[in-house]
Amino acid sequence: MLGSTLASGVASALTLEESVAFAIDYSPEVLGQYARYQSVIRQQDSIRGNYLPQVNLYGAIGQEQIWTSSDVDIDDNGTRSEIGLKVSQLIFDGFATTSDIDRLGYEAESERLTLISRSENVALDVARIYLELLKAQTVLELTDRNVREHEEIYADIEDKVAKGLSSQSDLAQVAARVATSKTSYISALNNLSDLQAQYRTLVGRNVSGLTSPKFDQGLIPTSLAVAQKQAVENHPEIRAAIVDMDAARKEMKREKGGYYPEVRLEGYANRNDNVGGELNGLDEDARIMLVVDYDLFNGFSTNANVEASAWRAEEARAIRLRADREVREGTELAWNAYSMLDQQLDLLKQNVDAAKIAEVGYLQQFNVGRRSLLDVLDSKVEVFLARQNYVNTLYDHSFAAYRLLNAMGILTYALRVEHPQEWQEEAK
Repeated sequence: MLGSTLASGVASALTLEESVAFAIDYSPEVLGQYARYQSVIRQQDSIRGNYLPQVNLYGAIGQEQIWTSSDVDIDDNGTRSEIGLKVSQLIFDGFATTSDIDRLGYEAESERLTLISRSENVALDVARIYLELLKAQTVLELTDRNVREHEEIYADIEDKVAKGLSSQSDLAQVAARVATSKTSYISALNNLSDLQAQYRTLVGRNVSGLTSPKFDQGLIPTSLAVAQKQAVENHPEIRAAIVDMDAARKEMKREKGGYYPEVRLEGYANRNDNVGGELNGLDEDARIMLVVDYDLFNGFSTNANVEASAWRAEEARAIRLRADREVREGTELAWNAYSMLDQQLDLLKQNVDAAKIAEVGYLQQFNVGRRSLLDVLDSKVEVFLARQNYVNTLYDHSFAAYRLLNAMGILTYALRVEHPQEWQEEAK
C-alpha cells in the first residue's frame, strides 16, 4: 500500500492528522504521481539491461529456387531451413548507457520529490478544509445563539405590548431583526454543508468528530529570513528542480556518446539445411568476434541532439530559478499573514469583551428607560459581529501557520504524518 501512516496512535475522533493521511491515500494527484515515479524506475531498469548479454534466436524455413547464369534450375524442390543463435555483449558505447542510467536515476529522484510535494499540497488543502469546517461549525453556533437571543427579546417585547408597555412598531422592529438572524443561520448552515461536501471529496470520508488541531509552535521560525532559508533548503520542489538540472546534464553526456565508436563482443552459431540448392546439405558455423561500429557521418544528427540536450539543461536551470523565487514568495506571503493575524487576535479579543460589556450596559439602561430598543438590538449585532470576526481570525491564524509550514516544505512532518519507507529513500 502506498498511502501514508500516522506516527501517533489512532484516536476515536477524525483528527486533522488522520484526515491528511486518508486524503493522501485517496488523492488522484498523488496516485498519478506515484505511478509516474514507478514508471521512471522501470525505465531505468530497462536501460540497465544493456549491461547484460543480449541473446537472440533466429529460425526460418521455406522453399528455395536457384538458377545459374545459363538459366539452369539446380533445385526445383528444395526446402531451405535456417536456425541461428547470436549472443552480444556491449563493451563500450561512449558512456551513453551509463549516462542514461544516471539520468533516469536523477529523474526518478525528481519524481519522488515531486510525489512528496504533491502530498504536502494535499495536506495543506485538508488543513484548509478542516479549519474551515471548524470555523463554520463555530459560526453556526454563534448564529444559532444570536437567533435565540433575538427570539427572547421578541418574546419580552411581545409581552410588554400585551401589557401596553410597548408599541407594535417596537415589536415589528424586533421581528425584522429575528428574520435577519434566521437568514444568517440558514446561510451559515448552507456554508457548513458545502464544506462537508468538499471534505468528503478531498478525504474520501464523511465528516466525523472534528477536533481543534494544535500546530507545533516550535516549528514556526523566528523571522522571515529564517523561514526563507529553511524553505530553500527543505522544499521538495526546489530539491526536485536541482535534481532535474543534474538529469539534464547527464542527458547531454548521453547524447555525446554518439561521437564515440560502439564496441561489442558477438558470438554466432548457425545450422542451415539445403542452402544454395544442395539437397540435404548441412551448413554449420560458429564464430566469436569483436565488433566495432563507428558512425562517421549521420547527417549532423548527433550534433543536433547534443545541442537540444544543452538547451534542455538551460530550461532546467530556468525552472530551478523559478522554483526558488516562487518558494521565497510563498514563504513571505505566509509569514506576513501569520504575523499580521497574530497581532489582530488580541485586538479582536478586546473588541469582543468591550462589545459584550456595552451590550449588558445597554440592556440594563433599556430596562430603566435610558436606552432605546434600537440601541439594544444594535449592541447585540455588535457582539455577534465581534465574535464572528474573532472566530474567523482565530482559524485564519491557524491556517496561516500551516500555510507557512507548507511553504517551508515540512507540513506533513509537522502533522506527524509519515510517508511510506519507499518514499523516504533516495531513488538515485
